[in-house]
Amino acid sequence: SSSKNNNDQRTTTPATSTTTYVCTAGEWYRFPSSFFLPPNHQLGFLKSSFTGQLPQPYTEYGSRQESLLVQGNGKFNDVNEEEMDRYVDIGQCSYVVELVPSARDGDTIPESLQYMELDESSGGVSSAGSWTQLASYKYLDAESTPLLHRILYLPFGRDGKVVHKGYNLYGREQPI
Repeated sequence: SSSKNNNDQRTTTPATSTTTYVCTAGEWYRFPSSFFLPPNHQLGFLKSSFTGQLPQPYTEYGSRQESLLVQGNGKFNDVNEEEMDRYVDIGQCSYVVELVPSARDGDTIPESLQYMELDESSGGVSSAGSWTQLASYKYLDAESTPLLHRILYLPFGRDGKVVHKGYNLYGREQPI
């Protein structure tokens, strides 16, 4: 007996031919996987200080042997040289994922946030208002947290010692 649960709160993405880009710059190696993205969504890379070879998107064949036969599917090289066909422009991004330092951290502004501030889709004028933080999760800052507090959970004496960064998801606000 199978019955449909009317209380199912999951949302689905309508099937379209348009690709929605979830972008990242310096966070490309920490992003879990493009396998977790919904249909018609693709991981996009913004140019960052990393100058090596980035992963290329899967074809419609995934990792099957047929994907090797797809022409114009990007290039690989054996010397880890940068391939410019891996990058997208911030104007193509609907979402941005970035690890953001804590307010007390003196780090520079992450590259994705710099792109968002000077979004090409707004003519190069500051458009910080066109992006909204949709989610933020604590991410342990290993460089700023003492070793003892990284390897053990000590319920006492943690105040001011355990430092977190924000693993944030930003979404582009759609004009009304």
